[in-house]
Amino acid sequence: MTLATYRLTRLVVRDDFPPLLWARGKLAGGWGGPAQDVPVYRAGWSPQWLADLVTCPWCASAWVALGVVGGTDTAVAMPVPVLMWLAAWAGGALLASQDWA
Repeated sequence: MTLATYRLTRLVVRDDFPPLLWARGKLAGGWGGPAQDVPVYRAGWSPQWLADLVTCPWCASAWVALGVVGGTDTAVAMPVPVLMWLAAWAGGALLASQDWA
């Protein structure tokens, strides 16, 4: 669950997959990717907290881990899912926030 949280968090926060890059640009603004030198401006309807959520690996990791643990708990009943959520969140956020990741 930690590795799934890490990979999905990285996909949301940092990867250059075109559909997610476009969505992140509309929600948070920034640059259009490494090959593009054109700035992308945040949409007027996008609040600042949502822009922070999709650019912060620690913040995004919390919600991604909640989804991963919730899905796993639905498929396979886990003991103490809250502790599993905290563990997946911590591990995924630590991996996703590294520069080499």
